[in-house]
This record gives sequence, C-alpha cells and structure tokens, in this order.
Amino acid sequence: MDQPQTVEQILTRYATLLQRCHDRIIADLEKAPGTAVLTDYFQKGKRFRALLAFVAASAMGMEPRTVISMAAALELLHGASLIHDDIVDEATQRRTLSALHIQLGIGPALILGDYLILRAFTVLQELHEVYGREKTCEASQALNSYAQLCCRGAFKELMPTGAGNPEDEYFTMVQGKTASQFAAAVTLPAIIGGRTSKDINALQTYGLNVGIAFQIQDDTLDLIGDSTVLGKPIGNGLINARLLLPIIYLEQYGSPTARREYRRIQHTDLDGLVPLAALLKEEGILDRIRLTQDRYLSAGLQALEELRPSEDRTALSVLATYAVHHHS
Repeated sequence: MDQPQTVEQILTRYATLLQRCHDRIIADLEKAPGTAVLTDYFQKGKRFRALLAFVAASAMGMEPRTVISMAAALELLHGASLIHDDIVDEATQRRTLSALHIQLGIGPALILGDYLILRAFTVLQELHEVYGREKTCEASQALNSYAQLCCRGAFKELMPTGAGNPEDEYFTMVQGKTASQFAAAVTLPAIIGGRTSKDINALQTYGLNVGIAFQIQDDTLDLIGDSTVLGKPIGNGLINARLLLPIIYLEQYGSPTARREYRRIQHTDLDGLVPLAALLKEEGILDRIRLTQDRYLSAGLQALEELRPSEDRTALSVLATYAVHHHS
C-alpha cells in the first residue's frame, strides 16, 4: 500500500535530479545571448514542471535520470513563456528580479524568449541517444503541439471574442495558456517511453485539470495575494482587463450592489484591490472559486486512478494538491 508523502519528502527524493536539470540549463545558457541576465533569471525558478516530468517518468517505470534533457527543455520553454507574458502584461518584476524587458528592453527580451523556445527543442533532441530518434521525434511533435496550444491560449487571453459564456471562454483560454504546460510535463515521459495510450491519456487528463486549477489560484492571488510572497506585482490581470474567474463570477453571481461597487473601483489604481478582495469574500465569490478549483483538482486526481499504483503515482497526487492550494 502506498505510504503518505509530503512535498518536502518528494523534493528531497528528486533533489539530485532537479539540481542536474538546473545545471544542464545553466550550462546551456553559457552559449546564449544575454547569458548573465538569463542565468540570474533561471537561478530563481522552482522547476516544478521538471519535477512533474521526473515523477511521471518514475510512475511509468522509467529511470527518471534519463529524461533530464526533457525536464530542461520544459523549463526553457516555460521560461520563454514567462518572458513573453511579462512583455505583454507590462509587468515590472518576475522571480523577485526586474523583468527581462525592464532590464534589457522589449526587443532584446523578445529575442531571448524566442531563443529559449528554439533551444528547448534542440535540448529535447538529446534524448535520441537513449530512446532513439523515432520516439524522440514523437515527443518533439507532442511538445510542439502543446506549445502551439499555449500560444493559442495566450492569444485568446489578449483577444477574447466576448461571445457566448465568459466562463467557457476563460476555461478554453486557461487550458491552452497554462494547462498545456502541465500536460506536456507529465505526458512527454510516457510518450518517449513508449507507454500505452491509456497511460498517456490519463496523464494528459491529470495535467490539464491540475493546470486549470493552478491558473484559477494564480488569478485569485493576482487579486488578493501578497506581491512580496509571490515575487511579482499583483493586479496586472485586472489592470490589463484580462479574463479572470473571480471577476467573471462576481459579474455572474454577485449582488447588484456588489457589481456597482466593482464598477466604482474597477478603474482605480492598485489601492482598489483592497476593497475588491473584501468584496469577493463578502459575496462568497472566493468560496465559489474554491469549489471550482476543487472540481478540476478532483478530476485530475481521479485520472491518476487509471495508472498502476505506485509511490510516484501518489507523489503526483500530492504535487497536484500542493500546486493548486499552496503555490505562490
């Protein structure tokens, strides 16, 4: 029977591999333009997607050290998406540092983001030495599809149609922008390891649902969180009029008085976040958000039941709950 695990225990178990992944990234960045700023940038990351890849590989009965290049590729791609996100959102800070476009300018930051995307696919190709060219090609094609889905989601966030149900549009956007990266992290090991479609589909369902729940939490923290804890400014989503589930729910389920109050504070500066946070709590929006989060989290955890029971299947469950309810 699987033993209870904590996030700390999981991190300890995979600490050596996470360090090797970090070292692989830093070594690769030595050849990059803007080496110094990129190295500082990647020193700060949590490497959570790399951790998911290692645990998923282990859950598939694979030796996780064989997917270090895959984990590094996932982190490079994620780093690129954050650089581009910060440019689009006009964010000033990331990982407690000044955002790259603040340090270097928009043009150089865009180029570095593009460079990281290209490097990610180059690094991924190193896996052919262990898994052969055919399986490596399959994994590369899958990562390409997930990356395109991420771009589609990001575009939809910037250019919402405004047609139909805002909640449906939000979840379509989030599945692409954020959940696709979670799905990539857990399915790529199974794909390159030649595991069954049942396993791959279960892991994809897990990744997509956990990723959606994660983004809901991120949106909520953008409105009620602490910027010193998050390591980035809050309120960017509100300032840039992004689709945010708490605001969608406030519009749909809030009282007429609450909606009028939101209109009043909507165009204020960040001081407006204080009364907005209180409004979301008073109207029960935060409770509704938690129920929606838990629904997606439960769907992700249920998908894991399709996998062979193991210590690492349990670890995926622990990491999902941690990511959704404790990430910052």
